[in-house]
Amino acid sequence: MTYEELIAQLCEVIKESEINAQLIYDNTESIEEIINDLELPLHKKDKMIDKVSDIFGLLQHQDLHRQKIERVVNFVCEKNDIDKSQYNLAPSAKNIDSCDETLSDDELEALIKQMQQQ
Repeated sequence: MTYEELIAQLCEVIKESEINAQLIYDNTESIEEIINDLELPLHKKDKMIDKVSDIFGLLQHQDLHRQKIERVVNFVCEKNDIDKSQYNLAPSAKNIDSCDETLSDDELEALIKQMQQQ
């Protein structure tokens, strides 16, 4: 598999992930609105809203994984002089710097080397 084929596949995953995340977010917001309109005891509403909040947390976690994939794709493109414009990528991957789940440059390079050995 060439780098270009790998990048194309990863970009498909990124795009699908973004679309699905938006759909999940929109649907979950709708559920939250419905819950607020229901005539239920407050403790039951709170429990349901807590579950909705858990969904948002999982969605954020999934988005961090998408960002890691974006960083790998950008890194591979830069290191191999591959034109990113054909993949409709942002100039640099979005990243939440204050998060513990981001990859350092050393970790990113190790991940690329590991991929090359497989």
